[in-house]
Amino acid sequence: MLGPWLTQTRLENPKDVSTYIATKCNLNHPPSAVFVTIMNSLQISPLVSFALGTLLIINTAVAADDDWLAQANQRIEEHRKAPLQLKVVDRQGKAIKGAEIDIQMTRHAFEFGSAIKVRYINNPEEETYRQKILELFNSGTFENALKVKSWSGDFGPEMAPDATLKALHWTHSNGVKIRGHLMTGNGLRNSSAPFIKIHEEGGKPALIEAVMGSIDDKANRTKFAIDEWDVVNHPVGLQRPGREAAGVGNARPRGQVFGIEESIGWFERSRKNLPHGKLYLNESGILSSADDSPQIDKYITWIEHVHNAGLLDGIGLQSHFRTNPDILKIEARMNRMASFGLPLRITEFTANDSDEERQAQFTRDFMTLAFSTPLVVGFQFWGFWEGAIFQPPVALFREDWSEKPNGAAYRDLVFNKWWTEEAGTSNRKGEFSTSAFLGNYDITVSVNGKSTKTTFILTKDGDGCLITFD
Repeated sequence: MLGPWLTQTRLENPKDVSTYIATKCNLNHPPSAVFVTIMNSLQISPLVSFALGTLLIINTAVAADDDWLAQANQRIEEHRKAPLQLKVVDRQGKAIKGAEIDIQMTRHAFEFGSAIKVRYINNPEEETYRQKILELFNSGTFENALKVKSWSGDFGPEMAPDATLKALHWTHSNGVKIRGHLMTGNGLRNSSAPFIKIHEEGGKPALIEAVMGSIDDKANRTKFAIDEWDVVNHPVGLQRPGREAAGVGNARPRGQVFGIEESIGWFERSRKNLPHGKLYLNESGILSSADDSPQIDKYITWIEHVHNAGLLDGIGLQSHFRTNPDILKIEARMNRMASFGLPLRITEFTANDSDEERQAQFTRDFMTLAFSTPLVVGFQFWGFWEGAIFQPPVALFREDWSEKPNGAAYRDLVFNKWWTEEAGTSNRKGEFSTSAFLGNYDITVSVNGKSTKTTFILTKDGDGCLITFD
């Protein structure tokens, strides 16, 4: 029986076989094999030929793919793990040999999250939704509740500030870090009814004053739980001709009031309200657009403009993909974004593919790329459940809460491959050491039938853990 990444075919024409082989050898998913039954004799070269009925086995993994995955895993070992060093002593400070040690990871330092909906968090009947958030994620973003329209009350009480703050208290009390999405945008297309009216009556100066007041209000009412914001979302605009405002003085499409020259004001006002906050730009198409798209260069113009003013703390990469993109091209673009030396964040990942197995494999590949890139600090899906998501095919769970292959891939990486559970005994010096993923741990030490439990946070440059056993 063939596995999910094995392909079996039957081709009559030698030319078809050659084409098939050439196509399969350019795949960018992990190693697979193609079994081709040769129905006619096939001469590959003057020295290599296959007679009728030969079973031809081809490894479709390009060497570069093997190298990429090996290098990514090596970077993960180097940047996402550290030695977890324990020493067990008694109250007199004497080392205890042979202590039984059990190490259980409880939380990643790296932020894994999703866009989540305020009205489902606040709905008492959506217990499964809330439990899945706590089970799967340590961070998140309110999908729309902090956007201009919602904060102005355009969508009614379920997404108005009071409802949003109620949901924020729930996430905060449960240890789910929420990113602010978003402070403002560029114009009136997605603006609120009050802002549109202000612009109609008072023009651009009045609208600037209103935006500043909105930044003050959102920052101060949410700062008990939110210290990181997408200050400007879609600064470049969607990938449509005429929708972009790439630089100072550029003509703007209808409805786009603000451009790059106003961005410094938004960031300065956000910094004033959140002196220690993390301020981001956030844009789509940077990792997923066509090779000839101007999207990347235009985003870089914005990044440089805000960064040169000393106001940019991180770069948001939305990461909406279709079908099966080339992971090596994505890596090259990721590295270009990393060249600024700023934290990167995957803010809105989606993989829209009707082939669920291929969708799962790309999810695994892209998560591996992100986790292996040292400057990436977090990874967020743009929704996880078909029952509450803008594009149901990208969800990790079907509407009946059955897990899709991409959900299984996520769970396997985050809570298996990139998760540490270890057991052992202390040596004659009372010491025990293992390589572990950065994050939070419960450590239980047992000696002569008695146990003590402690918590420990493993950081890249932190000290070891000293456990005093009574």
